Amino acid sequence: MKKIALIISGGDGAGINCTIGAIAESKKYELMGFNDSFDGIISNDSIRLKSSFMENKYLDGKQVIRTSRSKLPRTQKGIDKIKESLHSKDIDALIICGGNGSLVSAKKLFDNGINTIYVPMTIDNDVNYSSYSIGYDTALNNILNTIKGLEDTSANMPGRIFMVEVLGGNSGHLALESGLAGFADLIIIPEFSTDYDDIANAVTNKLKNKNSLIIICSESAYEEKNYEIGNQGISLAIGKIIQSKTGIRVRHTIMGFNIRSGRPTERDALIATLMGHKCKTMIENDEYGEMISYKNGKIEGIDFEIIEPSQIKKLDETQLLVAKDRKMIIGGI
Repeated sequence: MKKIALIISGGDGAGINCTIGAIAESKKYELMGFNDSFDGIISNDSIRLKSSFMENKYLDGKQVIRTSRSKLPRTQKGIDKIKESLHSKDIDALIICGGNGSLVSAKKLFDNGINTIYVPMTIDNDVNYSSYSIGYDTALNNILNTIKGLEDTSANMPGRIFMVEVLGGNSGHLALESGLAGFADLIIIPEFSTDYDDIANAVTNKLKNKNSLIIICSESAYEEKNYEIGNQGISLAIGKIIQSKTGIRVRHTIMGFNIRSGRPTERDALIATLMGHKCKTMIENDEYGEMISYKNGKIEGIDFEIIEPSQIKKLDETQLLVAKDRKMIIGGI
């Protein structure tokens, strides 16, 4: 019987247990989950993933295996270590769940003779070639719940500016969609102007018609475009500029790791399950060297050969059109 390894790499995301549960349903292979990403493959920190083990865990906010950010795939020496460890354990293929960095790693390992399948899982939802990544909808709804509360407060206590900083890495997908759905007044994202003066002027113009504002700010909205992964707090600097220009105190909410996990929304649970079922079928048919993609309501496998993993997915054109029409975003880059 084939032996399949599965890891989660990078940040966590709600719904991944549904994916793992669907993959574990097959009777044609043995599924092993390794804690702590690629490092766990070396240290042999593994869990036998059976359907019986997954019962009552599908919708749990705690992942059945831990994730981490590993440096091993960045070097040839690290790749060789992973390959040797998988070979010593008689592993036939490796399933990698994660974001853009994990896709890069999956492709590298496949090019080095390791059978891999990549499953997109990131709240940033910025993986190219797939319109959806596991964990995105749960994070989005967590942000929306905060915006709803601020809308109530802004009505009860007018004359204030509320700024919500959200995760998203180098992309503005979370900020754009949550801002649109939550009817925010301004959205600050790295794909468009993050010039402090431009932002302050936009706020001043908005205040001509409203006495309270809600602003959604991406964590990577740095004026010099020098964001580094993990940085948070840029909204505090932007808020100081706004406050100095308007004379109105800015109230801040920084949405951190609390939006990443928790019990998945229906959409996350459903798409994660469908992706897991597709992955199970691919393993059974020995179809490797592919990423699983969700597009136009369909789940499909895309060959690594046509993928450029370093490309970040562009923002949704329809969402941008509406945001521009509402004057929610500032200028262009």
